[in-house]
Parts: sequence; structure tokens; C-alpha cells
Amino acid sequence: MRILRRLGITLAVLLLAAIAIGLHLLGSEAVPTTTEYAIDLAELRNQALDVSGDLPNRVRYETIAVGRLPRGLIMAGEGFDPVEMPRTVFQIVYPDGRFILIDSAYDRTLHEVGFSDQPFFDRAWKRLVVAMEAATQIVVTHEHSDHLGGVAKHPRADRLAENLRLTVEQIANPRAIDAALPKTLSDQIDPLHYEDMFAIAPGVVLKKAPGHTPGSQMIFVKIASGQELLFVGDVVWNDDAISELKYRPRLVTDLFLGEDRGAVLDQIRALRNLADAGGVSIVVSHDARTYQRANLSEGFASSVE
Repeated sequence: MRILRRLGITLAVLLLAAIAIGLHLLGSEAVPTTTEYAIDLAELRNQALDVSGDLPNRVRYETIAVGRLPRGLIMAGEGFDPVEMPRTVFQIVYPDGRFILIDSAYDRTLHEVGFSDQPFFDRAWKRLVVAMEAATQIVVTHEHSDHLGGVAKHPRADRLAENLRLTVEQIANPRAIDAALPKTLSDQIDPLHYEDMFAIAPGVVLKKAPGHTPGSQMIFVKIASGQELLFVGDVVWNDDAISELKYRPRLVTDLFLGEDRGAVLDQIRALRNLADAGGVSIVVSHDARTYQRANLSEGFASSVE
């Protein structure tokens, strides 16, 4: 009987420990009330206008695939209803037809690694292949395969080197470049080095945001109509994380992503402050509602069809 009692106590302790560990991993710290991460909107605007030339006149998007994750893995403390997470590429179009691409999604082979039973749009991928060769510049919000994999899996990837603007931090992060850039491409890339902000074209400014990955960056776009957009990549996976001040659970951030939690929490607070102030449309890569609210046009421009 003593043995059974001890065994019962041991099992109970182990069960409680497992529950405690599970709750810890599925939880997250609160978003701080103040932030050390600064989004200087006035300076972003200045730099956007500092490059001579016409401002872009529209932003379009092409969804290449859709994956789904339980809501509780997207924001700590939520349930487990599935949430759609599109893999989308954004196209900044200028009046003369030139364009810049933000991100490159990935091809079917990378999609099927984790989402083999979920939609992949082959026609959209074919349009993207054409668009990547036609783009004057390609920038990525960060160095994960669902944002960089399209470049890596392009059938003529070496042709993209001249216009691919990867940063020093993105190139130097082998853990995160799980898209496996072909050597014929990576050897030709001249990495982009900048401090806080850098204008790459009229109306388009890169803004460093390390945290989700070391090379994460936001991209500010000022349209000729006066509209302003901030593409925030994967700082959050869903716009509700900004409005409700929620962050991914530790299970995701610590075990799978290796994020700098403090940096991302600061960025969420900064984005909430920006949203509260109004005037700028925040575009979350994996939340189609933000494309619609920003009135982005669906489908690449006809020149790449």
C-alpha cells in the first residue's frame, strides 16, 4: 500500500508539473504600457520624400497560399479555432509601370512541408515568378521561408541578385534563412547596411525591427494620393494582437522561432500607439483583413500576368 501511495503521489506531482509547464508554454508576458521601440513617423515621411521621383500610385497584392494555425498559437490565451494565415506578396506600383515587391512567399514544395492539406495557388505562383524577374527591387520583411522562399525557389534565382535587397542581418542569419538560398544567388548579393531607416525609392522606406528575426524590418510606403502604409511583416501574425495587445505563446516564440521576446513586445506596444493615433494603415503580412482595410488591390498589375 505504501508503494502504491508513493506512486500515486509521484504521478500527481508529475501531472501538476506537466500542467504547470503546459500553462507556462501556452502563456505570454503582458505587452508593456511603454516602449523603447520608436516609430518616428515624421522622419519616415521625410525620408519617403527625400528620394526624387514620382511617388507610387497604388499597392497591389497576390496571395500565393493559405495556411491555418490554431488561434491559441497565434495569440497566447486564445482558443484553438483555426485561423487563416495567407502567404502574400505585395507590389508597390509606380506611374510608369515599374514596381517593387515586398516579400516573395514560397513555392509549393515549401508550402507542403507544413501545410500539405491547405490551399496553394499555382497560377499565382506563376505570376510571381514573372514578377520577381520584372521587379526593380525585391525586399523582404524578414528571413523566413514563407517570405524569402519564393526568391530561393525561383527557377532562375541567379537573375534576381541585382535587384534583391537583403540586409546584412538577413544574410548573416543562417538559422532563419530556412529557405536555403542557392549559392549562385547568395554569392552575387551585395547586402544592404543601414542603421534605423533607409529610403530605397521614392515613397518607400525600410525601418529596422529586429526581434521576430535579427533581420526583421518594417516597410513604410507613401502613396501619391496621400495614403500611408506600414508593412510590419511578422511582428504579429494577426491584427487582433495589436488591438488586443496579445503576443504569441512561449511554445511558439521560444521553442520554434527563437524570438527576442522583449523586442517584439516593445514593437507591439509601438504599433498599438501608432494605430491609436491613426493616419497610417498597418498591414500585417498574414492577416487579409488588413489588406482590405488599407484598400489594396488584389492581383498583380497586368504587366506581369
